[in-house]
Amino acid sequence: MRPVVVLASRSRTSYLLINHLAARFDVAAVVFEKKHRGRFLRHRLRRLGPLRVAAQLAFVLYDRLVIAPRSRATVERLLAGHDVRPPDGRLRVLDVASVNGPEVTDLLLGERPSAVVVSGTGIIAGRVLGLAPAFINIHTGITPRYRGVHGGFWAVCEGRADLAGTTVHLVDPGVDTGGILFQETVSVDPFEDTYRTLPVKQYLAALDAMAEAVRQVTSGRARPYRRSDLGSEQWYTPTLRDHLRFRRAMRTLRGRSGDRSTPEAAPVAQGDPRAPARNPGPRGRAPYARS
Repeated sequence: MRPVVVLASRSRTSYLLINHLAARFDVAAVVFEKKHRGRFLRHRLRRLGPLRVAAQLAFVLYDRLVIAPRSRATVERLLAGHDVRPPDGRLRVLDVASVNGPEVTDLLLGERPSAVVVSGTGIIAGRVLGLAPAFINIHTGITPRYRGVHGGFWAVCEGRADLAGTTVHLVDPGVDTGGILFQETVSVDPFEDTYRTLPVKQYLAALDAMAEAVRQVTSGRARPYRRSDLGSEQWYTPTLRDHLRFRRAMRTLRGRSGDRSTPEAAPVAQGDPRAPARNPGPRGRAPYARS
């Protein structure tokens, strides 16, 4: 089997995924894309307008000052025992300005990978998507209902804790619109989970699914699917008002669970009959048949 290439942004969850894959596959190279906050901000201003973006920036500041410090202990507990070391010095690493740049094109033409795994990059151009048989992404949301960002957060806001989960899917030119390979739900702890802890749970739930997706894609056994039971919507960074909705939804879940010693597990959707059984983790079973 030809090697695998990973395109990612630098974060502990990306390192977690890279190390999980490197223990199971020949990872020829890891490409880290630089985050372009200015370009990202200009795009959001054009799409959402200045008032919405200003409200999002206020929430980002609140997250950094309040949510992140309060979530740190839980995040560390969730990641305990997992390898979140940067791959530098152990794997071939390339830092680039854009995954659509010439360095990545040359890399993919030279390595001819059997699959490219994606984690947290910007939109990948169609010409780059044509340079490998398949690009596979981890998306922290159940598609097509929760495309975009912070899918677990928005599922809780909508009163759909049963749809707090993750999707492993093929990448196409759209935003999280490619064919689904696997989906996993996670349990929501209404006493402890936050905007910061849910994505960690979602990533942990996706690790084995991604490894199985790579095996199936590279062996020609993948059977991507789409869901017709959920509407499709793209979601963005929340505002402080959205966070109040999230907190109210969590209070409702706490009321249903009754006792702090027995946090509510999100209802579990029925799995796609094609999905293999996997090791138990901080999640429920997966939903159905798919950035």
